[in-house]
Amino acid sequence: MKKVTTNYIFVLLYQLLIIITPIFTMPYVIRVLMPENVGVEAYVSSIVQIFTAFAALGMGDYGRKVIASVKREQDLKVEFYSLYVVQSFFSVIVLLIYLIFTFHTKQYQMLFLINILTILSYVFDITWFYTGQENMKNIMIRNMVVRLGSMIGIFSFVKGADDLAIYVWINAATLLLGQLVTWLPLLRKWKGFEVRWEKAKRHVIPVMTVAIVPIITLIPLALNKVILGNMTTAMDVGFYNQAFKLMTLFVVFVTALSTVMSPRMVKQYNGAKKEDFERSMYFSFRYVALSTLPLVTGLIAIAPLFIPLFLGSAFQSSVLNLQILAPSLFFSGLAGIFGLQILVTTGKNKSYAFSVLIAAVISLGTNIVFIRWWGSYGTAVSYTIFMTMTCLLQAYFARKYFSIKKMIQQIAPYVAASLIAFAAEKGIAYVLNGHAVTVIAAQVFVGGIVYFGILLLFRDPLLLKVGQIIQSKIVRKKQAER
Repeated sequence: MKKVTTNYIFVLLYQLLIIITPIFTMPYVIRVLMPENVGVEAYVSSIVQIFTAFAALGMGDYGRKVIASVKREQDLKVEFYSLYVVQSFFSVIVLLIYLIFTFHTKQYQMLFLINILTILSYVFDITWFYTGQENMKNIMIRNMVVRLGSMIGIFSFVKGADDLAIYVWINAATLLLGQLVTWLPLLRKWKGFEVRWEKAKRHVIPVMTVAIVPIITLIPLALNKVILGNMTTAMDVGFYNQAFKLMTLFVVFVTALSTVMSPRMVKQYNGAKKEDFERSMYFSFRYVALSTLPLVTGLIAIAPLFIPLFLGSAFQSSVLNLQILAPSLFFSGLAGIFGLQILVTTGKNKSYAFSVLIAAVISLGTNIVFIRWWGSYGTAVSYTIFMTMTCLLQAYFARKYFSIKKMIQQIAPYVAASLIAFAAEKGIAYVLNGHAVTVIAAQVFVGGIVYFGILLLFRDPLLLKVGQIIQSKIVRKKQAER
């Protein structure tokens, strides 16, 4: 479990860096490039995102599973290149289609041309190999350095409104560089190219099945916002989008877990280690509940003060948007377990894709209806419905691998502790009338004390395990100093 913990920490740090970097650069970029150019960049990026969804091909989830299944070192090279041939074939086709689109587009053509580098980064993306090998430390450190380099480049070279192209180039080039550096260890380790075409052919259908998922998720992630903009105003899109960005700051806690746990569970499942597989699964249930439920209730409690403080009083409508979106954190975490850690691990790729498709169609329908009634709040509700339905459908397809009763028993203590902490946080807001920063800090502090205090009172196994790890490290450090 030590390796899983180490990998989790590095994946979490990297994903946090991806999110934190824009927080530092965005105020500077908005001031330098001006809001109009920032809007142009967002428009171009939304179109590029559609192409990248096809270029990614779902290889991240499928490739990670296949690599984790390889038992002999001598088979690893062949399996890797067989997978990469499939990935590069489809991603190069997407690149060619993107080139045709770019050369036939007159508006913002230069920015679309620069984003060729973005599409290329998906051609060379082999992160799935390292996650499948449970070897993420070095690769994440390299990507962290590249990401920090992009931030330095923005502050150094983006100086005025005419530097929009430079800004786009820095983002695209550093993304590509981050993918290229992942190849260096492999090129040093393996000499030459080795692929078996019969193996590559066998991967095509499963890859395309898994690839449906990122393409389908464009509906709740991108299309629903486009519909919101067409049916209401750009202001409504802004209210929703800012709340959505804040909510996604915390999604990394659950996505990082699935990234590092999936390869381990693949090996356990393929090795017929049923008890280890179930132990990992129920650990994931506990972890998701421990980490997301206090975030859900905490965001709902602090949103009325936090949104005006962080975004400004003009974004008051984002408060309810964030409160509506908050529960999707929990359902996203559970969906990661049911979908990636169970269905994909056990080869139920069609069930995995079908569940996301049905949930996305329902989300699209509810979005169109709810926007007419509630505007941006309707889109927030439809996204939460998407995550809830995805979770429920995947739980149904994965039902033979887990006990609902046992899962509820694992989650129940965290539900109770979160609700009590929520009551304490709302009470603090009601009692205190100070500055927003002071009240929010008090809410977070008191909520954290109440939440973890209750769990410690009932001897929560996860917290006790963390305590044992810390205690053992302190003991080893003292022994080393003697």
